[in-house]
Amino acid sequence: MSKRIIALTLLLLLALPLTALGQDMVSGPGEFPIVEEPITLNILMLGHAIVEDFPTNTFTHWYSERTGINLSFDIAPPNEMQEVLNLTIASGDLPDIIVGFTVDPSTLALFGPQGLFLPLSGLIEEQGHFIHEVFAGSPQVRPLITSPDGEIYGLPQVNECYHCFYAQRAWINSDWLENVGMGVPQTTDELVDVLTAFKEQDANGNGDPNDEIPLAAAATGWNANIDGFMMNPFVFSEFNGQNRYFEINDGVISQNVTSEGYREGLRYLNTLFELGLFGEESFTQPADQLKQQIEGGDAPTIGMVINGGHPNFANIGGDRWKKYVGVPPLEGPTGLRQMPYNPWGVGSGQCVINSRTEHAAAAFKWCDGLYDRETTLRSVFGIPQWEAAEGEEGQWKWAEEGEPALGPEFESIWRRLSTFGSLQNVHWAQRGPSYRPNHLRLGEVRREDAAGLEVVLYEETKTKYEPYARAIEDLIPPLAFTTAQAAEITELRLGINDYVAQLTAEFVLGRQDIDAGWDNFVATLEALGVNRVAEIYQAAYDAQYGG
Repeated sequence: MSKRIIALTLLLLLALPLTALGQDMVSGPGEFPIVEEPITLNILMLGHAIVEDFPTNTFTHWYSERTGINLSFDIAPPNEMQEVLNLTIASGDLPDIIVGFTVDPSTLALFGPQGLFLPLSGLIEEQGHFIHEVFAGSPQVRPLITSPDGEIYGLPQVNECYHCFYAQRAWINSDWLENVGMGVPQTTDELVDVLTAFKEQDANGNGDPNDEIPLAAAATGWNANIDGFMMNPFVFSEFNGQNRYFEINDGVISQNVTSEGYREGLRYLNTLFELGLFGEESFTQPADQLKQQIEGGDAPTIGMVINGGHPNFANIGGDRWKKYVGVPPLEGPTGLRQMPYNPWGVGSGQCVINSRTEHAAAAFKWCDGLYDRETTLRSVFGIPQWEAAEGEEGQWKWAEEGEPALGPEFESIWRRLSTFGSLQNVHWAQRGPSYRPNHLRLGEVRREDAAGLEVVLYEETKTKYEPYARAIEDLIPPLAFTTAQAAEITELRLGINDYVAQLTAEFVLGRQDIDAGWDNFVATLEALGVNRVAEIYQAAYDAQYGG
């Protein structure tokens, strides 16, 4: 065979899709099962507190039967998410797919071009089906998941959740307020008065004047950090990945962690701590400890909790969650009253594929299939009514004609039949890719009964949080960094975030004097490169949005 023929043959082979080159014969786009002969993919899955066991989960079995693809799980503890991800990447020994970790754009942009993560653009064009429905229905998605080199290295979760856009919230027990004769606090001063009353007046009414915890937060969980909601009366504090400690004003991005507003916020939190209104465990305890304190005993022992939503701190199958009403953004001493707003609805890197997997096309199609509407509802909520065992109720069903939707402006699509938030083994509890656009989220049939959590979240958000949201032009949008920027920023942010977390706790808990230690705090952050990070953000923003 001549060299010319050999070269031509190699070129033709290189031009073939992965489905022809790989070991798997896969179905056409959007068709199931995905493979003719069953295969097994190794999966690193981020665990979830309300999922009993991913390998035996009902959705796992259903999707394996649908796709022909079995899974061999390695489950990472939720509170070790970043550590496990970092160690996995550093080892270079990746499973076939990494699911549920929300791998951020900088990490994807850094390690994708290095050959660690599989580039997906070709597979999207050749084998994608449901992802194209996502791109068509939510056109903001593709630009947000595309790395600066023009490639896509991870598939997202798209959750256009209205109330989630305003997730830095706090909830206060209405029974406690009634017992002490006070209303929902509106200012930072009013909050001190309310929490003090909780501490001193047997607010939970169980006859024990010493078991009340006026305020509580957690080190893990959905917006459960105390320095998110509680800092915003003093300084803009967005607890959202890359934007933490940064803000934008008139197109100019700057860090605000060394600002006077941040120092005033620390002083306020220190005052609350010194008054005994919250304990140091708010910086260390896991999220499920809040739930134990609210659900255990004959009465809740927490009066106000910092959290994104009720399922993370209370049992939605019970009644106590209904007593926790929203605390609107507090007005600070300067009149500042604001609500962080995250309207993008895209969770980056929910499915990342090993570039060395032997099952590239099958792994991609496995991820792609999770965007199908019915599959999404099964993975997020569980068994549909038509498959429930005789005499039992499923978790959801399609809406019937004439049923009102949660969002009055939308057509109803589906009805929830059970609550979300309790320990179960029928769904994946929002782990991994899924597609829930706004019309699906607000197209849920409106319910006013015990399962009406979404109604509560919708109405509380509409009346208490949306009115105080920052304008969208005053928010840092998701930024795509070049490989060089991503490498630099990843290293810088690691040191900055660790240092700020440590010193925030020390200042608030009185282990360091805020004023005496402030200059050193500022100097250390400048040495760690906090202003350099702002410069990188600005450069990325200008390149992406034409600044």
